Amino acid sequence: MICANLYYHHEVLWRFKVEGHSRYAEHGADIICAAISMLIFNTVNSITELTDEEICIHKMDSGKGLFDCEFPKRKLQTSSEQAELLLNSMILGLNTIKQTYGENYIKVNTIRR
Repeated sequence: MICANLYYHHEVLWRFKVEGHSRYAEHGADIICAAISMLIFNTVNSITELTDEEICIHKMDSGKGLFDCEFPKRKLQTSSEQAELLLNSMILGLNTIKQTYGENYIKVNTIRR
């Protein structure tokens, strides 16, 4: 199962960690893993290229299905509106996959600190 943890500080998403494999299909044919990977990488690439948001990638391991990413400015409440829109789009995509395929394959957790 894929676990997407979304970390919030004062209602602002400042970090996300996605880990695991959905096991929907065999490696290389798993459309859920492929969709989630595309969402995450496209979001991070878009934020990098289209905004001035700072990104800190703590860990990335495709074998473990791990991507752990932090946005330091967002934790300090000084984030860009463009980054906010892109992150909300990623969350919408994660939740759409969860609604479409079910919680047997992906869980999206909101963690407030």
